[in-house]
Amino acid sequence: MTAQTLLDEPGVVHFSADRLEDAILRHIDEQAVIGLDALAILLPEYSWSQVFHAVDRMARRGSVTLRRHRSEYTLFSVHYAA
Repeated sequence: MTAQTLLDEPGVVHFSADRLEDAILRHIDEQAVIGLDALAILLPEYSWSQVFHAVDRMARRGSVTLRRHRSEYTLFSVHYAA
């Protein structure tokens, strides 16, 4: 079985970085502050790793603020006044 065959299989979720980033921004805009684990639970169609990778890219661009306290990551809207 080739990689293309696996990608064409029904039920395989195709990863869209733009769609994931839009979903993340919607959740952050609604809540202003959200934990990374909670965000991953709200996006069950994506793996935790996909969510973290998208959040990392967004934080590096300045789209969101990502803070780590011990082993927990928290996302803040760039509009959040701390």
